Amino acid sequence: MRARRRPIPDRDEEAQSAAKPGYTLGLLGLLVELLLPVTLCAALLLVLAGYTPYWDLRGRLGLGIFGVLLVVLSLVLSVRLDAWTLARRRRRGNRQLLNRTGARARQLKFLLGGVVVPIAALVAATRLQLPNHQTPMAMALELRLSRRQVSHEERLGDAVLRAQAPARLQGIHALQVIGSPEALEQLFRVVRQDPDALKDGNEAQALSVALASYGERARPGLLQLLAETDTATRQAALAPPGDLFDRHFAAPFAALEREVDGRPGQAGTPAAEAEGRLQLAQDDLRRSLAGLEAEARPSDPGTSRPGFVLHTFLQMDLKEDSQLLRAARAVAADPGWSDPVRGQALLLMAKLGGKDDLDALYARLDQSSPPLQARAMQAIAQLQAKLNAH
Repeated sequence: MRARRRPIPDRDEEAQSAAKPGYTLGLLGLLVELLLPVTLCAALLLVLAGYTPYWDLRGRLGLGIFGVLLVVLSLVLSVRLDAWTLARRRRRGNRQLLNRTGARARQLKFLLGGVVVPIAALVAATRLQLPNHQTPMAMALELRLSRRQVSHEERLGDAVLRAQAPARLQGIHALQVIGSPEALEQLFRVVRQDPDALKDGNEAQALSVALASYGERARPGLLQLLAETDTATRQAALAPPGDLFDRHFAAPFAALEREVDGRPGQAGTPAAEAEGRLQLAQDDLRRSLAGLEAEARPSDPGTSRPGFVLHTFLQMDLKEDSQLLRAARAVAADPGWSDPVRGQALLLMAKLGGKDDLDALYARLDQSSPPLQARAMQAIAQLQAKLNAH
């Protein structure tokens, strides 16, 4: 019986079967189309900001403009990139599982590459804290500014953010002594970019004193910090480290200082030496109490910011300020703020207010919160003493 021969396949059929590929994942192409637009647009915007004198990426307005432009340009580039690769993907027969050519798949890719990914990248760049207390955006700005001449104040601010205590305290004091608008900007930069700055009692006090030394020039920035506080942080906000000294020991030390100052004395005399020892004892007690307060605080880095702002206002040499007085009245009357912060607002009312504010302070005596009652009594005493002096 003759063996049956197998038919020889047609070469055209082999070519057609080889031309039909199987399904592929398409992950690499999808990632390129999602990440390439935001990367190119972010780099372009950083370069443009470097050549625009009034575009400050460290401020809220400049960063907001950067975010809007990043989303718009990323969306446009994502659409253009998809159109450029669409013909090639269609020739493959739409056999990619991820980077498909259907209308819904393309719209989803536009939403991801043009909106979601740019917003997520911007949030991560401005919120993620690196080990050197800097965000990726701050490091990108430093790299962008490294080719131009950097001011002395900015170099000092960079050093403060990188340094460890006690060098940080010396750097903050140096920014205080310089007294320029650029130095004031660097102090606010430390407050905003270093989440641990307000958790350390000594550093928080040093920043507060430094900002208070600028007086009215620091008021807009401090009010902006207060306005940026969200609802959850308002409820949990604490008074800054060092508040125990102000509450329990500031008045006795002030009375003792007045008594010592009333005695005539020159350098080297017992009266002058006693005044120096008194100042050292006051500083030591303040640092010790601030350290105790800092150790007992929660780990949330933002809870002390509102208290820090009001504490700084209390240390300013201000006699009258209608805008700041209105802000203090609003905080004191708002139950959405925590009791420690409302108590500091009462003290600020006593510092800047007049006879009309006495009724509001007496109304706080009916509060069920003991800390708020104590602050109200302290504020009444201070305001009444000021009125009696006039």
